[in-house]
Amino acid sequence: MPGGLRDFAAYAVGYSAQVNAYLSLLTDRYPTADPERTGPAWFLPEHPVELVLDDSERRSRVTVLFRFLLVLPHLVWFYLWLVPALLALIAAWFCALVTGRVPSPLHRFLAAYVRYAVHFSAYLFLVANPFPGFTGGPGVYPVEVAIPGPERQSRWKTGFRLLLAIPALMLAGALASALSIVAFLGWFAALVTGRMPAGLRNLGAVSLRYQGQTWAYLGLLTSRYPYASPATGREQAGVREPLDQPLLVLGAETAP
Repeated sequence: MPGGLRDFAAYAVGYSAQVNAYLSLLTDRYPTADPERTGPAWFLPEHPVELVLDDSERRSRVTVLFRFLLVLPHLVWFYLWLVPALLALIAAWFCALVTGRVPSPLHRFLAAYVRYAVHFSAYLFLVANPFPGFTGGPGVYPVEVAIPGPERQSRWKTGFRLLLAIPALMLAGALASALSIVAFLGWFAALVTGRMPAGLRNLGAVSLRYQGQTWAYLGLLTSRYPYASPATGREQAGVREPLDQPLLVLGAETAP
């Protein structure tokens, strides 16, 4: 069983256990969707495309209220940029098949588009608060993915990249549904409290990380396959303070 998929399934089981325990009056502690506080310290290996999360959880009630209207310019720009991005991807695919490497200009263009897609999605789904820019520049947004420079690509993996990416695209689609739920619940919470619940924010960030890794893999920005772990970052792989609510406990023999 792939470790990332096993951990995500275990996270879902742990959250379901919290919900059932709350409904059954076994605890008065409300379930938390925070992957960092549900289950063990999830394993997250090094990956060339990593999540950068520097969000304060504070949200402007005004921008939250009108988030859909504010995001309309980005929605138009996202799809306008999609056309040249697809053309660049086709060109990069042929170059990688012939030379085993994506040319630097094409790599920079596709990397900017993937970063922009993550910035746009983070704003749309309330995972981040600031209004994003339109260029997809690195290090300019509190929720983004760090993308490395061009690397050698296996020609046979490049030739079958779309076929190989189908399982990752299926899981990314499922996580897109989770993002929609995060945005729906977070919208009401942010309007009332002026903050995005940490659990919902972290679940949204994990979903965006996997989607960013999937887009980067499909876009020939990396040859590493996306890793589906509920961990927000490798720095969280330590001991967390115990909570007064049901937690999922995995035996040592099941560690990745």
